Formats: sequence, structure tokens, C-alpha cells
Amino acid sequence: MLDEPVTRLSGVGPAAAKQLAALGVRSVRDLLEHYPRRYADAGEVVDLAAVEVGQPATLVGEVIDAHVRPIAPKGRGRRDIAELTVRQAGGGVFRVSFFNQRWMADRLAPGTVAAFSGKVGEFRGQLQLASPKVEVLGHVRAGRSAEEAAEELKHQRLLPIYPATGALPSDRIRAFVATALEAVGALGDWLDPALREREGLVELDTALRLIHLPEHWDDVTRARARLVFDELLVLQLGLQWRRRRLEDGMLGLDNAPTDAGLGARLIDALPFTPTGAQRRAFDGIAADLALERPMHRLLQGDVGSGKTLVALWTMLAAVDRGRQAALMAPTELLAEQHLRTLTTLLAPLGVNAPGGVRIELLTSSTTAAQRRRILDDLAGGDVDLVVGTHALIEDGVRFRGLGVVVIDEQHRFGVSQRVALKDKTNAEGDAGTAAADARDVLPDVLVMTATPIPRSLALTVYGDLDVTVLDELPPGRTPVRTTLLDPASSDRRERLYDHIRRQAGIGLRAYVVCPLVEAGESGATSAVEHHRHLAEDVFPDLTVELVHGRLRADDKESAMRRFREGEAQVLVATTVIEVGVDVPEATTMVIEDAERFGLSQLHQLRGRVGRGADVSDCALMASQPLDELTEDARARLEAMVATTDGFALAATDLDLRGAGQLFGRRQSGLPDLKLARIDRDLDVIGRTRDLARDVVAADPRHEDPAHATMHGEVVRRFADDLEGLEALETG
Repeated sequence: MLDEPVTRLSGVGPAAAKQLAALGVRSVRDLLEHYPRRYADAGEVVDLAAVEVGQPATLVGEVIDAHVRPIAPKGRGRRDIAELTVRQAGGGVFRVSFFNQRWMADRLAPGTVAAFSGKVGEFRGQLQLASPKVEVLGHVRAGRSAEEAAEELKHQRLLPIYPATGALPSDRIRAFVATALEAVGALGDWLDPALREREGLVELDTALRLIHLPEHWDDVTRARARLVFDELLVLQLGLQWRRRRLEDGMLGLDNAPTDAGLGARLIDALPFTPTGAQRRAFDGIAADLALERPMHRLLQGDVGSGKTLVALWTMLAAVDRGRQAALMAPTELLAEQHLRTLTTLLAPLGVNAPGGVRIELLTSSTTAAQRRRILDDLAGGDVDLVVGTHALIEDGVRFRGLGVVVIDEQHRFGVSQRVALKDKTNAEGDAGTAAADARDVLPDVLVMTATPIPRSLALTVYGDLDVTVLDELPPGRTPVRTTLLDPASSDRRERLYDHIRRQAGIGLRAYVVCPLVEAGESGATSAVEHHRHLAEDVFPDLTVELVHGRLRADDKESAMRRFREGEAQVLVATTVIEVGVDVPEATTMVIEDAERFGLSQLHQLRGRVGRGADVSDCALMASQPLDELTEDARARLEAMVATTDGFALAATDLDLRGAGQLFGRRQSGLPDLKLARIDRDLDVIGRTRDLARDVVAADPRHEDPAHATMHGEVVRRFADDLEGLEALETG
């Protein structure tokens, strides 16, 4: 019954089914998992005989008359009142009035059964509720009487309010859910009774009935606790089983760093001392590299926290063992930036020199001749480190012995891409591996992200990864000054342009970021038009370059090179520069139409400045007067002004917009959460993650009947969402 279409339920016809489908509800199970978004507390339902004037009360009845009466002359300043006459089940009649809400007479037309909550008054000898809270319970013409509605409320004070549409209001959904609960009978439970008791959880059948038909707030709390636990446990089990299945039959590599190896020499040659957070990262990664199982670790840190140094140190551990390492980035711009940074860091060790570390770049822009040479040298083991884009996982790319893979900006890659490089290595040529073993060799994987993620979100999105956080910035970095500019104040823009011109006079540079490449219907600032305006009208005395995603790779690199080397003083760009651009002399960031960007994007863009010793500024330029922005847009921009702490901003962002799709299904392969809130269910996330790890470690092939039931629930829930689940289904 649960997996049958909603049309199997009495009263749900094709039209209603179409309206439910618009809400993502197609099966009976979908309907039962369409949880209330809030509850209206009807209070104690009373009879008119027990009502006291001046006291609050909840009265239930059927609207028998609804009309609008003017109380002021027509024309300007016209006022009116919607008046209802409502009859209770016992025959008592009371009045309800709504001042200047004439539409309420249409919404609460005769035949509507509703609960009215408010302070009881008296008007012309009759009891009256003025502008009460209203919850529609049904309609008599649909076969429901006021007596039935009143009887229902005697047993249910809390009225569930569902996500609904104009064509399908909450009261109809409530009726459909009640029908479904009656039709399905007692539901089986997929959790082991001992586990339920240990966690203090009610049975699944009880939880589903209480979440939809609670009598008290305690019912909602108990129901939500069970259903949230289910959602998060299934998610964490899916992640852990997926990781186990992807690694099943695979060997790890002993990439433990050596005391006098390249990594140690790199640290000794640095002109600065690594932060405490970087030292802790080295220790945690070193322990992983020495294990028999492959490393799967997330390295997250704010802009400028030193992730690239940690990544290079990790890759050098593989080189010390006679193996190779690869760093994969989502864009050519980021890959090219990584190549420059790694080459600079490796310079004291003799990079690309006889006896030194050899590093190459492989992207779609690599020429055919260069590609052939690099591929031959990779397969022969002559290249130690390779930096690239998706080109690294294309056909024809082979390594002699791949030991470590670093993937930057993980949320831009799917899980399958994360492990695709394992098939690129010639394991028989990898010195030190158990080549006689029939199992595959999986390189150690380090995932990096510069997008700060609250701990709760990291444990959810990256549940199958161990997490290392770089929560310190290197000493000497000056926080970026951030200013929110109101376009209503024209002199602020002129002063900003004067500031950019003065900075250019002393050899410093500025970014100007626009939300669109070309002008569109939205009216947002386009990079192409703004570049023309700045180059011709504002800064004719400076060189202004343009970079966006539609440019050819060589044109983009030429513009970036001129900006890096100081031939250009201003760079107009889209978010293509969000990551992978490091120009220490760039000290000013202007973000046009700043309210159109997400908080994480704004923070990443701001991170392009403040990378040198000079004081840097970020100007957030709104597209409309600040008092006309939405509350959410104002909150985002004000948060940017208030702090430069990426983790604090990430927490604010999560609070403002919720988890939503966890980085998007296509990007992360993760399902949506229907009831759990990762910003307030952190304790449950931690408990379910630990439990899932214990279950999968103890019974990786789910041979225990209790675990087999859990496994079945994972496959059932996330068969269409969790990338890599096909491995689970065959398990």
C-alpha cells in the first residue's frame, strides 16, 4: 500500500493527485512523509455556554453567512469589515469580524468549517471574535459537518499546517493524510527494538501518527525525535556503506612520511612557521597515510589558511615512496594557480631540475604535442606531480604508480569522480605494493575545500570522510575592510573610483566583479558592458582587462597574466575568479549588485584580496537603495560587513537559508532532508554517524538480520539519490 499511487486512497482523484504531485507527493508513502511545517495551537475548544467575555477562547463552527459591510465612505480612505455568522455543533451562534480584510469573506464562504481563536467580545448582545486566528478544518459541502470537526478537535488541539498550494490548501492535505493513516494500518519498523530502546525512541508507526495527529506538544517532540533519527541514520549508513563498497577489495598504500624526506625538507625551507592548525593536519594525515586502508580525508579551511601547503606536503609523502601524486581542480584557472603556487613552494627543493621534483600541468588547453609527452612521462614514472582538471580522468591518462590524489573544491565533483583516478594507475609498476595480491590498489585521497562549512554540515555532506579543519590564519595577514555602499549615494562610488586610481598609482590593483557576462532581462550589471564603461569613461588613464567564462582559455590567461604582472591595473570579471586567483598586489575588490550573490560566494570573492602585506578593501555595491532590499539580502550583506570569519559566515548562511539540497544532488549525490535540521540536530548527526560507522565496521556485508533490514531501508530511501548506491544494491 505504501508504494502505491495516492489515487488508491478514497477521495483522491486525478485532479487532486496532480496537485499533490506539484508538492512532490506521488505515492501513499510520500503523503505520509509530507510532514507538517508547523502547528496551530487551537487551545481548549469550548462551547458558547462556557465562554467568558474578555477571555481568550477557541470556537469551532460552520460559517452560515459571510458578507462585507462598508464602515467609511467610498473613495480614498474607504474602510470596510468582513462579517461572518458561525454556528456551533450544538446550535449556538457567534459572530466573527475582520477589519479591512474583505477577502476573508471569500476565503471563509458559507459551508466552511473552521476553528476561530481569539479574545471573546460582545457586539449588540451577541458574542463576537474580532480578527481571530483561523484554521480551516473542512467544508460541509465536501461531506463534513461541524459536529465532526468539533469532535475531531476534542481529541486534537494541535492542528498540523502542511506545505500547500493555492489549489490544494492545508486542510485538504490534512484530510488526505488522515485517510492514508487509516488505510495503511500498523506500519512495520526497520529499527531493531534494542536500538530503539537504547536511543529512547518510539516505534515508527507511533511516530508517523503523532507527527500528523498530535494532541500535545510532547507528541510532536517524540515523533520528531524518531523521524529525524531515521533520516540521519539512513543517510550516514548510506555514506558508510557506499565508502565500504567503493573500497571493497582494495589495498591502501604505505605512504607514511619519512623523517628526512621531501615533506620535512619543504617545511624546513619555508620562510615562515606553519600554524598550529597546519601542524595538527600534518599529524592526522601522516597517521592516515600509514594505514592499510586508503585515506579519505576532507581538509577544509578558510581563504588563506594554508591548505595548499598541507596538500603539497601530503603529495610529497607519496613521491618519497617512489610514487606519483595528482591534484585535480574544477577549473583551468584554479589548476594554473595551483601550478604556480606549488612551483614556488618547491623552488628550494629544485623543482623541474635534475634530481628535483618534476611537476606538470594537464588541462583541456594542453596542446596535443605537450599532452603526448606528459602522458608518456606519467606512464613511465618520470613525472612526480601532475596538476590538472577533469582531463586527468580522461581516457589515455595512465600513471606508473599513483600514491596520493588531492581534489580541490570537492563539492564541484561527484563521488564517482572522486574515485575514478584509482583506475588510472599501473599497479604492477608501483614499487612497494603487494602486487601479488589480487585486490586493486586505491590511492590515498585528500579532498580540499575553501568553502567554510559548519561542523554539522561537514559531518552530513562529508559523512564518509574524516574531517580536518584549518581554523587558524598565518600570522601577519590583515583582515579585509568591508563596506556596504548604497547606490543612492552617488558620491560614494566616485570616492571609490578615486581610491582605485590612487592605489593604481602606487602599483596596486583592483577587481570589479559583475553577476552577468552580457546584459540580460534581469537588469543585472554585465561584465562586458561594465568593462566598456570603466575602460572608456572612468579609467581611460588605466588599463582595464576583462575575464569571464565564455572567453577562450588563451585569452583568459593573457588577461590574467597582464593583471598579475601589473600591465593592467583593473580586472573586470564574473565569478570565474571566485577561486584560484592569487595576486598579492590586488588590494581592492568591488562587487557590483552584491545582493545577487550568496554569502559563500561573497566571502570567496572577498578572499581574492588581502593576500599580501598591504591593507585591502572590499566594497559591496547594492543595485538598489539599501532600504529597498529584501530582509534576507540585507542580512547577508550586513553579515559580510560584520565579520571576515568564514566559519561564522557559513553558520549565518545556514541559519538564513537552511541546508536545502546539500550542495545540490547533482554535485554531491546526497538526498534532501525532509524533517532533520542540521543546524539544530548536531547531536543526532554525531550519534548517527558513530552508530553507522560501528554497524558497517562490524558487519560490512550486512549479514546480521537487523543490519540487513537497515541496509534495505537505505536502498529503498535513497535509490534515486545517493551516488554510488548501485554498489550498495549489488552488495
